[in-house]
Amino acid sequence: MNENFDPSSGFSSHQESVNGFLAMNRDDILIEPIQIAEAWAACDIIRRNLQGYEEAGSVLAATFRRLDGFQNVYTTAGARFLVAKDQVREGLCVGGVGIGPLQGLPPEEGVGEIRDLVLEEIYRGRGIGSRLLKRAIEEARKLGYRRLYLETTPQMHNARHLFIRFGFRPITGGQAKADLIERLPCYFVLEELKA
Repeated sequence: MNENFDPSSGFSSHQESVNGFLAMNRDDILIEPIQIAEAWAACDIIRRNLQGYEEAGSVLAATFRRLDGFQNVYTTAGARFLVAKDQVREGLCVGGVGIGPLQGLPPEEGVGEIRDLVLEEIYRGRGIGSRLLKRAIEEARKLGYRRLYLETTPQMHNARHLFIRFGFRPITGGQAKADLIERLPCYFVLEELKA
């Protein structure tokens, strides 16, 4: 071991970095439409942050299939993908959210879907998810959607609370057994988006 090694010296600079991160302010995160060159980063964030859920093979299967054609999905009529970028870290992509027509419907029907709302774990709990969802709803209005659906999993408690705070209401499937409900996707709807 190096006699001149001071274990606290590395900690000090690391701690300053952590404190700087903790002091991050609202303007440090920019939310904007994705650029083509950022698609790989967005797909990576979605894949890494969702693969650990039990539902990754069933409920989230559509999300993972969508990643294979990500650019096509989000460059079609009525679709957008927004990314959250950390401006302090040179525009590092740290999360995102997609908007598109509800599966099988043309955008002209006015029924859209919020998809793929994901945020790197270290950025959670700072209001960035709320900002992403708010911006997605604004974009959905601009795209002409009057009603929005979204799907989540039973394990995503924080996400479900976020959706309810924004006025989404759960769509219940009747009197399903509690154990079945824990394995099924959770659907939400936001009615009557106002321009």
